[in-house]
Amino acid sequence: MTAEELKTKLKTLKETYNRLKEALAMNPEETGIVIDATIQRFEFTFELAWKTIKKFAEALGAGECNSGRNCIKLAYRLGWIEDEEKWLSLLEARNLTSHTYNQEIALDVYEMIRSQHTAFKNLILSLEKELSELQGER
Repeated sequence: MTAEELKTKLKTLKETYNRLKEALAMNPEETGIVIDATIQRFEFTFELAWKTIKKFAEALGAGECNSGRNCIKLAYRLGWIEDEEKWLSLLEARNLTSHTYNQEIALDVYEMIRSQHTAFKNLILSLEKELSELQGER
């Protein structure tokens, strides 16, 4: 994967994260759909995040990972994420929401997303730094 392709992948992740933040800015008490929309946008963002980690790791020759869990662990070892446990809890939340719908679980996941969504921002900043360094090597 070229630096330009990585840049595009990272841009898509940023746009997806911005859409998640947009949903989080809405008042869930106004309409129940806000929680559902936030969770759906979280799922998109989470999936794109681990797949972006995978592409960056492959492009930089930093290792291989083929699942969300493996990519989180690799990103932690590479210093791209600071809190492995937070990311593993986000993975667990993502798995809960994608396989079943339960209002109580949805509310718990929504609160987790509200409190931990900046993990995506921090990953994006780390990957921007990696991309900058990669482009500087040209």
